Amino acid sequence: MKIGQAVFQDYQGMRRYGIVEKTIVKDRWTYAIVKWFNDEIYDRAMNDLVRLRNGTLSDFAIYEYRVDSLKQIDIEQELKTLRAMQRYQKKAEDA
Repeated sequence: MKIGQAVFQDYQGMRRYGIVEKTIVKDRWTYAIVKWFNDEIYDRAMNDLVRLRNGTLSDFAIYEYRVDSLKQIDIEQELKTLRAMQRYQKKAEDA
């Protein structure tokens, strides 16, 4: 996985979008550090875990992601598909 690659991760039903900032090899596995965008739902989930389990954020939050847990995406293709869905949905609402 390359630095600058757009990725997403499904975490407990939450779709997270980010950009790979760095990769690290540990114990023959490649990990990525990801800059996540609009990730408030994940942040709230982690804060809830901290509160419910009497821990700290570092007990639950992950900062290095094994690359097999990330899916590479083509941003332009993703946007094209989402726009097509939006147009279809709007047309159905207007009918």
